[in-house]
Amino acid sequence: MAPAAPRRQGQTLTCTLDSVTSVVTVFKTITEIDGLQVAMRWLNSRVPYRFTAIFAFDGDMLRNVCFVDKEDPDVTTCMDQPILDSYCTYIHRSGKTFSVERASTDGRVVGHSKRESYQCYYGVPLFDANGKILGTVCHFDIQPQSVIEDVATTLDDLAPVISEAAFERK
Repeated sequence: MAPAAPRRQGQTLTCTLDSVTSVVTVFKTITEIDGLQVAMRWLNSRVPYRFTAIFAFDGDMLRNVCFVDKEDPDVTTCMDQPILDSYCTYIHRSGKTFSVERASTDGRVVGHSKRESYQCYYGVPLFDANGKILGTVCHFDIQPQSVIEDVATTLDDLAPVISEAAFERK
């Protein structure tokens, strides 16, 4: 059985998933046809989190590469910020995935500047082909969210594809 082909409906690209088509394949297809922003919007539509973003590490700054706000599709970017002012700092330090489900009760983020404004975060490091950490891809929300295994696995699996699309194709 062949993977379901992406189909256009107006200006929106839709893909149907069947048992053979993986999320990675669909994400790659959308990226190739309509670009990274549309692929990230598709990814965000599959998760309970309000926001999905790609950030690049640039010295001590976190630069926004791609941003999706489920509630406001016109917002496609956010301001750059010091790495220390984002939950991405934990990934920057460790080079590993980091998650927070309820920041207000999570002792690991006591004193962090985003603790009151963003209650949940699931982020994955993005690496280049040589293993250098370039940034993160993450889901986050102002409301607490449990990290669902399927969401975590999907973002983990997509990280190399997202890294290539965001950093290596420029």
